[in-house]
Amino acid sequence: MITFQTPPCDLILPHSPMTRAFMAAADYMAKHGEIGLTKSGAWNRRFIEWAVAQIAFPGWTEEKLYSVNKVLNEYDVAPLEYLHALMDGLKWGRRYKGTYWLTKTGKALAMSPATAFANVAPAFLFRFDHADGMRSEAPMGNWDLFLNILNHEIGRGITADHFARILYGDITPGWVGPASGLSLAVLRPLCWIGLVERDEGFGLDERIYRKTPLWDAAMVLDPNLSGDNVIPFRR
Repeated sequence: MITFQTPPCDLILPHSPMTRAFMAAADYMAKHGEIGLTKSGAWNRRFIEWAVAQIAFPGWTEEKLYSVNKVLNEYDVAPLEYLHALMDGLKWGRRYKGTYWLTKTGKALAMSPATAFANVAPAFLFRFDHADGMRSEAPMGNWDLFLNILNHEIGRGITADHFARILYGDITPGWVGPASGLSLAVLRPLCWIGLVERDEGFGLDERIYRKTPLWDAAMVLDPNLSGDNVIPFRR
């Protein structure tokens, strides 16, 4: 079983991009009263471009995004799409006459980074099917298995290929094999929530993932693992 505890506040915003994103959205609504919505119900371009500059989301920086986009919409910035869906699903925000507002619950969560992280982290990790829409197969296992193995094996760093070999033995390396599924459905969400950070590199055998200080400060892991824990990864 995985439980979260409240880490020191000075660790949260520097290391947790998704918490920064929630706090930025809440700050924007506090200053402007609302986020405008497009006709499709997405957050509008004005907010998205402001948020990208504020959050400095790894892999989704202004420099990188504007290198391939003239303007930024919500669908161009996947982390903000996820955040919007999370806030809708948990009723932290609501639509009202073509605008988006924080609910009473959302306002309470935004009172402190610690409160925000304690709610955003488990909800983001465990309530989404992070394998949905992937071209590669969903990785076999569950979060108890993945996190406990990473806790023991990540050491000074681990690649997705190495992680896949620990879990599944001999594998097909690269973007067509199980390492790709682990990279997208397990390691990327951990980076977005701030428990893991990644060195840049194109190949799955080049990208090295390491724990951030939030890993030990925020999570309490159950080391008791068994084969019964291995199930198809779906949330």
